[in-house]
Amino acid sequence: MEARIHCHGAIGAAPRVMQSIEIGVLSYAEVMEEIVPEEVRAEVRRFWAIMTGKLKDKLEEMYSPNAIVFTGKGKRGESAKLIAVQRTRRLSGGVSSSTAEEDLIDVQIVGSDVAIAAYTYTYHTEKVCADGTKVQLDTLLGRATQIFQRDDAGVLRIVHEHLSATDAPTVEKTAG
Repeated sequence: MEARIHCHGAIGAAPRVMQSIEIGVLSYAEVMEEIVPEEVRAEVRRFWAIMTGKLKDKLEEMYSPNAIVFTGKGKRGESAKLIAVQRTRRLSGGVSSSTAEEDLIDVQIVGSDVAIAAYTYTYHTEKVCADGTKVQLDTLLGRATQIFQRDDAGVLRIVHEHLSATDAPTVEKTAG
């Protein structure tokens, strides 16, 4: 038997959905916060803060263990764990500066524990290579879709991500 009860918390807080599952004479209750758009927007901003080195959180913790990522270069989806490791390696590999700006983040709540974020962004990074050469990478108009799902611990994690650009990022090399 399953029952849903809506509980109201603090003023302005999202309603909670309490699921109660009866097991014999015992019952198990799990309280899940419903997702609100601003929570998803905060996670998108956290993602880009990690990507630009402004936040030292671990990128792989943003993703569900089975998450799939599509990048502009990829012909098919790849494991988010693999992509996170590659991105982290790139971030720690001599990048002198990175910036990102997200435009309006459109959020669709598609279930009590799933939301979709869609937005455009710009991304700029400058890297100094071992030979002293500076490399600039600019994505002038990138598009992003990230699907978030609340896990069993109540944390929003990316389960699907697609990042692309209207044009290939420009790469400029200059002597150091």
